[in-house]
Amino acid sequence: MSSPFHNSLFHFLLSRKENLISSHVAIMGGVSGSRFAFEDKLFDLPLVIFDFETTGLDTRTAKIIEIGAIKYLGRKEVARFSELIDPKENVSEEITRITGIDNSMLVGKPSIQEILPKFHDFLRGCVGFAHNAEFDVGMLHHESYRLGISCDYTIFCSLKMARSLVKIERRNLDALAAHYGLTFESRHRSIGDILVTAGVLWRMIDENPELQTIADFSSYREPMLG
Repeated sequence: MSSPFHNSLFHFLLSRKENLISSHVAIMGGVSGSRFAFEDKLFDLPLVIFDFETTGLDTRTAKIIEIGAIKYLGRKEVARFSELIDPKENVSEEITRITGIDNSMLVGKPSIQEILPKFHDFLRGCVGFAHNAEFDVGMLHHESYRLGISCDYTIFCSLKMARSLVKIERRNLDALAAHYGLTFESRHRSIGDILVTAGVLWRMIDENPELQTIADFSSYREPMLG
C-alpha cells in the first residue's frame, strides 16, 4: 500500500518527469489537483464538465450560488454533482432574471465552506472542462483561496476549442447549441448548461478525430491562477 506522501502533490513535484503536465494527486497541505501525462488519451480518463452560477461577473468579488458538474468516462455519465449555495448576501434582480435563482431558493442552503471541499473531492483526479473556462477557473481559484485551498488542475476550455475549430460567427453556448441542433434542459442553470457543453464537446471531437491525447488539447488548456 502506498503512503499518503507517495500520493501527494509534493511527492509528484519531487519525482515528476518532463513529459507530465498532470497524474492523480490528492489534497494535502491545502493543495488540490490532478495531473496527467501528455500521451494519456482523453477518453481513457475521468472527465468532469462543470459550471458555476454566481452573484456577478467579477471573479475576485462574486460568490458562487450554484455548482454543477457531471463526471464522464468514455462519454458515459458516471456521477453528478449539483448544489445550490447560500452566498450570505442578496442576489440581484439581474442575476435572478438570467438564472432563475432567487434569494428564497438560497436561504438555508449550505455555505460555500461546506460545499466547495466536496466539489474538490469530485473534481480531483479528473480532467476538467468548462465553457468559457477562464471565468469558472477564476471563480474556483478565488473561492478556494478564501478557504485556504490552492488548486492545480488540468482544465480545458470548450470555448477556446470552438473558436479554433467551429466556423460560425459566434461561439457562445447558445450559438453552438443551435449549430449542432442541441436543446437546453435549462439555460443558465449549471446542469442544463453542462449537458449542452458535453454535446458540443463530443461533436467537436468527432469532427476533429486527431484530438486524442492530453497533448492534442494543450492549446485549449486554461491555466490555473497563481
